[in-house]
Amino acid sequence: MTPDHLPQLLGLTNTDEALIAAIMANASGDAKLTPKRIQDLKADFVMLRQAGLVMSFSTRETHTSDFGPPRGDGPRVLSGLFYYPMGSEEVDPYEGVAPLAAGRVLTREDALAAYGEPSDGEEEDPDGDDVVEWEQWHVQGLELTADYDDDEQVVTLTVSLPMVF
Repeated sequence: MTPDHLPQLLGLTNTDEALIAAIMANASGDAKLTPKRIQDLKADFVMLRQAGLVMSFSTRETHTSDFGPPRGDGPRVLSGLFYYPMGSEEVDPYEGVAPLAAGRVLTREDALAAYGEPSDGEEEDPDGDDVVEWEQWHVQGLELTADYDDDEQVVTLTVSLPMVF
C-alpha cells in the first residue's frame, strides 16, 4: 500500500494486520520497526523517515472520545497522518502522490486545485500582507489540513478522522 492510500486505515489499531502490513511496506530503512514492535507500540508517533510521513497514534480512550470507536481491538489507534513534502528534522521529503488527491501537492495553488475551496483556514496579517497559514477541507469523509510557509509552500498535509462532538 502506497502512503497516499494510508488514510483509509485511520481508526485501525496497532494489532490490526492491515495496518501492520502497511507500516512495514512503507518502513524501508526504518529497521527498528518490526511487526512485533508495532503490536507493542506505546509511542504516540511512528516516523517513517524515508517515506516523509509520520503516523500519529492515540489511546483507545482518547480516540473514542475524539473520533468515535476504533475499527480494531488494539490499545493504540491510528488517528492522524502527517505528510511532509519539504521534509522535516525527523523525516525526508514526501515525494509521492498527495493523500486524497490525484497528484503531488507542493504549494497552496496545488492544494486549491486538488481539494477545491477550503472549509476553514487562517490568515495572518503581520505587516499588512495576507499570509495564509493553513487551510482545511473535508474530503471523502476525512479532514485534510495544509500548513503553509510564508511562500505558500506546503509544509505539512495532515489527514485525520473528523472529530465527534
